Amino acid sequence: MFQRIFVFLLLSVALTGCVSLNSVSLTQVPAERTNEVRASADHWAILGIAFDNDFVDEAVNDLRTQCQGGKLEGVLTKFQNTVYFLVVKREVIATAYCQKG
Repeated sequence: MFQRIFVFLLLSVALTGCVSLNSVSLTQVPAERTNEVRASADHWAILGIAFDNDFVDEAVNDLRTQCQGGKLEGVLTKFQNTVYFLVVKREVIATAYCQKG
């Protein structure tokens, strides 16, 4: 009985997460908002120790790929952390409008 309670408590702590939004930025939003593109990238850090931010480049390149021959406007970026028991998921989410022509 004690083992089941211990396992339950251990799993409860290990599977619980807390999300914090660290920063948000927004560029000027265009009048015509028809072609929306989205990209995200994430990185896992043990004990919250991050050695680089290279994963952000993945989201930037993904946005550029979705808007080839156009201009990205109204870019909204969000940087958030989801903290689990011993690891942190660092995530960048970007949304923009692709203006072609």
